[in-house]
Amino acid sequence: MNLSKYYACLALLEDETNKLYEELINQCKEDSVKLILLNILYETIKHKEVLIFISKLRGAVYPPVIDECVKEAGYLLKDSLEFIRKLKAQVKEDSLLNILKRLIEFEEGVSEEYLIKIHGEASKFMEDDPIVKKILNYIAKDEERYVKLLKSACRILSKKA
Repeated sequence: MNLSKYYACLALLEDETNKLYEELINQCKEDSVKLILLNILYETIKHKEVLIFISKLRGAVYPPVIDECVKEAGYLLKDSLEFIRKLKAQVKEDSLLNILKRLIEFEEGVSEEYLIKIHGEASKFMEDDPIVKKILNYIAKDEERYVKLLKSACRILSKKA
């Protein structure tokens, strides 16, 4: 596994996730839900920037070529990118609650968070730099909180419906 390209691919996934959260925030009318989504968005932006920085330190080019991402991270990454892009396209057509429910379903299954968490954990063992290992661990822990935050947002929206 080429870790530099791998990190670039994870950064690309974070970037697509950023775009989804921006759309969700633009459609959100409930301030407390908007706050939850903003929190996730800003952390996702941070993750993207950190992963880009790490990948460039290792010599990767950003943005990566999708075919390279499939080679480095498997079809799961490509499928996750496609799902996030598809969901983003549906934001204006469906209710925020329905979009968040589909996002939670996805996040609880095979998702961007899964890729970051599982692959992040695996790459920590292959990664030699102790600082990078620590940062990957922080990112993995951040990702674990997002489903809980999204569920809170759904509860708020359900009460308003």
